[in-house]
Amino acid sequence: MNIDTKAHSLVELRIPRRPEYLRVVRLLVSGYVSRFPAPVDMVEDIKVAVSEACNCSMRGADPTCAEGRLDISCSVEDDRLCFEIRDENATSAPDSSSDEASLGLLLIRTLMEDVEVRAEKGGGVVISMKKTIISV
Repeated sequence: MNIDTKAHSLVELRIPRRPEYLRVVRLLVSGYVSRFPAPVDMVEDIKVAVSEACNCSMRGADPTCAEGRLDISCSVEDDRLCFEIRDENATSAPDSSSDEASLGLLLIRTLMEDVEVRAEKGGGVVISMKKTIISV
């Protein structure tokens, strides 16, 4: 399989931190993953995982900050698709303290590989996830 290097495959999207923009995220992920020889069910799994990561990030955001945004990036490393959701206004990383966050993270970890949730030192939260490309 001949896949571009990470630098040549990077796609980034910045959206307002509002649920109505998740449709745009799903369209981006669907289009991005469809460039590769991936089965349809894998494309759908990745769309669900990235959407849920955005939801988790939105739930952890500072409710007083109406101007927040999410930065979503898609890239390729070797034979793996990489996705990162960054919310600079999130006040805490989603964890198992709430049932909703716990269920969302469980779903993401079930659908994706190498899931990492980290709080940034200067503030904000990053959710990173990877998925090995499975050829059709």
